Amino acid sequence: MNTIKPALPQPKNLRWAAALNLFLPGAGLFYLGHRKTGTGLALGFLLCLMAALGIFVAGYIHYLSVISSDLMQEGQIEQLKDVFHKGWLVGLAVAGVSLQVVSMIALARVRPSQREGAPREPIRPDGG
Repeated sequence: MNTIKPALPQPKNLRWAAALNLFLPGAGLFYLGHRKTGTGLALGFLLCLMAALGIFVAGYIHYLSVISSDLMQEGQIEQLKDVFHKGWLVGLAVAGVSLQVVSMIALARVRPSQREGAPREPIRPDGG
């Protein structure tokens, strides 16, 4: 009986994975099948990004409230010094860049069998 064998899965494109990883750390790993690592890195990066954005927006709102009042009142100008929480923003930026670097290193260590153009096992004529 002549049966049709299922097609072998195509290897994933490593260039596409690297492009995904560049825009969202962990996305390339997720694409290549490393779901837990990719998800963890992506969620960590998005958490840093959203926290930095939230801190920045809250600081900007505070900035607008300070400059909309009389700046010559006592202590108003001094409030502008700490309005954007530079330490937190720098810390979150360092964490985000670190996650990007870890993601790129993890992508570079992907098994060669998952890379584009990797040699495949030959199909034996006996069907095995």
